[in-house]
Amino acid sequence: MKVNFLIVLFSLLTSLLFSQEFKPYNIDDSIQVSLPADFKKVDTLGQTQITARTSFGFIQISKQPDNNHSTPDIEKVKHLNRYYNDFIKRISASSKQGTISNKKDTLLGNLRVKDFTLALDSGSGKQYRNFRILHENSATYTFQYLFQDMHSQYAQPESESFFKSIKLTKPATLTSQFTKEGNTTGKAPASNTKLYIISAVVVVIILALIAFFKKRKRE
Repeated sequence: MKVNFLIVLFSLLTSLLFSQEFKPYNIDDSIQVSLPADFKKVDTLGQTQITARTSFGFIQISKQPDNNHSTPDIEKVKHLNRYYNDFIKRISASSKQGTISNKKDTLLGNLRVKDFTLALDSGSGKQYRNFRILHENSATYTFQYLFQDMHSQYAQPESESFFKSIKLTKPATLTSQFTKEGNTTGKAPASNTKLYIISAVVVVIILALIAFFKKRKRE
């Protein structure tokens, strides 16, 4: 009984000894997150990369502005979901031995985000990467918390605290997640009204051609 008590006490003391204080930091005027004081930030060609070593893992954050050559048009929730799913597919394809799990759609305020976990085994033990993907303000934010399987007992609670600290610095609506007109080169999905107009024009053209050829045949 005493041995078990000492083990629990030692575990609590160890977690307190190695725990770090996280402080809120504004990535930009839209998104805030809590990070260790000694985090590193690099801005290159409009892209932001933030890294930080924690007591039991490692944090990576990136902000990638929309690219008018590759970012698809996002005009509705279904397009946003498709964008998130394609993002996960690309990550899965880039890590051939990785396994995706715990995919979950959740909300950050009024905004839709995608959470999932990537498990990797390089031969020296499993590594886990907890992800959150957010498209907002004409950019894609990627939050990652990486940890080794051997540290999972303490890393998981730290990871949960990290993701809970992600907040909006100002009110935002779902429409702020959609791409702005002119931001992308992909054709915007046609609305039902547009489809009806296009269909009507096609029908009129076909009927006109039929009438024209019938008239010529009589002549």
